Amino acid sequence: MQINGKWTSGLLIALLVSVLAISAIADEDGLPFVGDATNGTRLYQIHCAVCHGFDGLGKGAALATLKVKPANHRNGSLMNARDNKMLFDVIQLGCQGTGCKGAMPKFTKLSKLDTWDIIAYLRSLHMSLAVFFPKLDQYLVKQYTIGKIGKAEFKEGQLERLEDALKKIDPAELTQTVYTLFRANRRKPSPELVPQQPRQLAKLQKENKIGYVFFMTLKGPRGRKVPIGIGLNPGYAIVKLVTTLTDPGLRGEYNSRFEKYIGQGQRGKKPDFNFSKDKVGKIFDKAVTRIYMLATEAANAYEFDERERSWADGTF
Repeated sequence: MQINGKWTSGLLIALLVSVLAISAIADEDGLPFVGDATNGTRLYQIHCAVCHGFDGLGKGAALATLKVKPANHRNGSLMNARDNKMLFDVIQLGCQGTGCKGAMPKFTKLSKLDTWDIIAYLRSLHMSLAVFFPKLDQYLVKQYTIGKIGKAEFKEGQLERLEDALKKIDPAELTQTVYTLFRANRRKPSPELVPQQPRQLAKLQKENKIGYVFFMTLKGPRGRKVPIGIGLNPGYAIVKLVTTLTDPGLRGEYNSRFEKYIGQGQRGKKPDFNFSKDKVGKIFDKAVTRIYMLATEAANAYEFDERERSWADGTF
C-alpha cells in the first residue's frame, strides 16, 4: 500500500519478512512448498505462543504447567538440528506421534499449507545454516566433547593445544555441537539433514564438504554473554562470524567488530588474532580466539570420528 508515493512502514516490514523467511521443501512430486511467514506469524501467535511465547524463547504462559520446557525457537543450535520435514511432522503429529520428549499436541486441523507457513515463520526466528553457506544442500549435526574421543595422543593433543592458547578452560566449553555442511551432486530444494546412519553417511563425498558451522557463546565486554554463529571453511578459515543478539544497535556494533576476523585462521596453525590496540578491541581479540580454538578442536573431533568410521570404504 502506498500513501503519497511512500510505502507504509508496517507493510514494508511484512514484505521484507515474507521475502527473507521463505521456507521451501519438496513434496512427493518434487515440487517445492513455499511458506508464507506473514501468515505463519499469525498462526504461531494463535497455536504456539501459549507454550513457546510470542517471542519464541520458550517462555509462554503455560511454562509453569509443563514438565518439559518448550523449545526455544530462537536457538540456532537447536533449531538447525531439525530440518523442515522434521518440523512439519512434529507440528502435524505432535510429540506423541514423533517420539519427542515434550507435551506438544498434534495440530491435525492445520492444513499442510498452514503448517509450511508456520515453518517459514520459525525459520525467520533463528539464524539458518544457509546464512553461512548459501550453497548448502546436506548437513550433519553431532555433539562432541573435546578430549574425549580417539586415541590417547589425539585427546591429549587437543587439550594441550587449548590449555596452551586459552590457559583456563571451563569443562562445559569442551562440549560443542558440530554442523558439517555439504553440497550435493544434484541440488536439493531445501537443506537436508543426513541421519547418523552408516549407509546414509557413506553417500556423502569428502570433496563436497563446504565447511562447518557452530553456534556458541562469546564473552564480550563487561562479561556480557553474546550468542554468536561462526562458519569455517574446510581449511578452518573464518568465512562468517555474526551475533544473533536481538537488539539491533548492539548487533550492528558487534558484527562491525567481527568483520576484521573474516578470512582469518588456518588449519594446523595457532590463531593470531591480536589486531587491536584499544582495551575493548583486545577483549574481542581474546574472546574470538577462544571460540575459534574450541570450534576447530570440535571440528577435529568430527574428522577423527569420520576417519574411524570410513577407513575401510575411503568415503572420508
